[in-house]
Amino acid sequence: MTDILVRISPDGTALIDGEPIDVPPGVDPARIVLQHLALDAAGSGGPIAAAIHDTRTEQRLRLQINPDGSTRPLAPGEPLTPPVATPDPASEGSASPEHDQALQAVYEAGRAHDFARAAEQADRLLADLTATHGERHPATLTTAGVRADLAWMSGDYRYAAELWTYIAHGWAQAKGPLSRPARSSARQAAASWKDVPDAEALASAGPLLEMLTAIAPDPETNATVLAVRRRISTLAPA
Repeated sequence: MTDILVRISPDGTALIDGEPIDVPPGVDPARIVLQHLALDAAGSGGPIAAAIHDTRTEQRLRLQINPDGSTRPLAPGEPLTPPVATPDPASEGSASPEHDQALQAVYEAGRAHDFARAAEQADRLLADLTATHGERHPATLTTAGVRADLAWMSGDYRYAAELWTYIAHGWAQAKGPLSRPARSSARQAAASWKDVPDAEALASAGPLLEMLTAIAPDPETNATVLAVRRRISTLAPA
């Protein structure tokens, strides 16, 4: 497979295979690039390789991006390898061939940067899955994760944080609070909440902190929990 070519310019412009992508103000374009690549990997059903040139620092690297968003460095010419064989919520998240086809349409719209259409399709699919299989079914939670990624890439950080918080609760109930999908979703929720503007952050802080405290192995010393608490203290009215 040919490497996807990524270039980040000094002014923060990001190109993927020569196509510009939208970067919300104040957001590191490298994060947006990785979200796009993770969406591409999820749509392809397997890992992809990207050659990234960040001209801001003249950093050049080659990465393997897996469908769950995890990455690993690749040497020049090194082939892709399957991710570590651990239970993957995406692989369990197929409700039917029709679901897979509908989710593929969401991925295709996302890869085309048509986030409005992708979000509309994902919302419709989520409603159908919830009505048919319930809120805690792996297919529902997996699709909700795609919708959360779309929200983040569209700059709707509050909705992304709230949706990832809901997803983390769902995986914690379905597989246990220390399960990989629960902990991964919790990290995504906290990362999204960091980008929520101060004026909106306090409204979603309580559910986020409650979820993190329930999932973190040692919440009193957990770095993510402590960081959220510190920000809450700066947001809370005197």
